[in-house]
Amino acid sequence: MPPSLALAIGAVFSVVIGLPILLAPAQMLSALGIAAPPDIALVQARDTGTVLIGLGVINWLARDAVGAPLRGLLWGNLFIRVAAMLVNYWELTIGLMPSGAASLFPALTAINVALIVMFGLAPRQAYGGARSLPG
Repeated sequence: MPPSLALAIGAVFSVVIGLPILLAPAQMLSALGIAAPPDIALVQARDTGTVLIGLGVINWLARDAVGAPLRGLLWGNLFIRVAAMLVNYWELTIGLMPSGAASLFPALTAINVALIVMFGLAPRQAYGGARSLPG
């Protein structure tokens, strides 16, 4: 997969997920099992939505990057997906994850794994297939 396509897909995904979190945080948190989220949870959710939209904008505008900027974008996206998945597993394991979120976990894991594979393998075409992430 060309890195530009991976970044474009990542951009669209980030914006599609970020917009509802930013614009309707109470509804999004309710869908995850937090029926009456406190104000601080709404603030944090809006912040998360804003960051996801920002990531989408960065990925979209820099989708034709090459060299070191491309490596930075791909490693950064890869880190975000791996770290988010690990943090979510930890939260689920120690009981911090609401029941609604836990029921969505298999689907969220599948999406994250797909994005991890996409960002991990994207450079293969651009760099002749010699390695998955150029160093």
